[in-house]
Amino acid sequence: MFKRGASATALLPPRNMAGPALLAVTLVMTLLACLALGSTVLVDRAAERWLTRATSAVSIQIVETRNQTADDQLPAVLRELSATPGVANFRVLDKGELIRLLEPWLGAGNISTDLPLPLLIEVTPDRTASFAEAALRARLTAVAPGARLDTHGRWRETLERMAQALRFFAGLVLVMVTLATGTVILFATRAGLKTNEDILDVLHQIGAQDSFISRRFETHFVKLTAIASALGFLAALGFFYALGSLVPDARSSGFLVYLTCVPAIAVPFSWQVTRYYVMTSLKARV
Repeated sequence: MFKRGASATALLPPRNMAGPALLAVTLVMTLLACLALGSTVLVDRAAERWLTRATSAVSIQIVETRNQTADDQLPAVLRELSATPGVANFRVLDKGELIRLLEPWLGAGNISTDLPLPLLIEVTPDRTASFAEAALRARLTAVAPGARLDTHGRWRETLERMAQALRFFAGLVLVMVTLATGTVILFATRAGLKTNEDILDVLHQIGAQDSFISRRFETHFVKLTAIASALGFLAALGFFYALGSLVPDARSSGFLVYLTCVPAIAVPFSWQVTRYYVMTSLKARV
């Protein structure tokens, strides 16, 4: 009669089981999974902040038309802004601010005095009230033909698509890492079964059940996975901590909780893969 807590080392010699190679591969896979997951979380948080700022940023550009200059249209635009519900504040940018906004595109010192510059009004919507965007756009068209309301919708859509693409890429990396780790564990388990065939035959002949033998393999591979995933997690932790000087979120406690999901999932995953393969292989030997 075999006891549940019998030593696995006495029955299955450690030298006949996968060791350093599996440890190294699982460590690398855990590190890659942590990096993929952590990068996705950081990008997602940054994109959310950018989208929040973009949503709250509205601008009105007034250009010269055939009949009116930008300055002629400005009073009518300001009146409409004052009468529009959902507008918390607005201000007209001076010429110096406009030049600084254009310099990254046109180059410093390339903006001459005769260059026609539009008027730009920075509008801050009231977050507690509904911003009447459509109504304001229609009224601006009526009173100021050269006025254009820009809610930065195209920029937001581009940012959202980029964030979604990064999420998909990180998800794909996690799936590939999971499949690769599972495959490595399967091959290591298979090698362990092949190497210990004589011992397994003896155990079967003296009445050892498949579940008893499977536990020997489960204990070995789960222990290796736990060590490797912990080391991979610590390596990823060091990387993101160093990155914290540039990205403060990388050192937040909430972010670290996300990273702990990787080793927390890796250990039971290794256990399930090992148990399934060993039980299936032992039943096929009967």
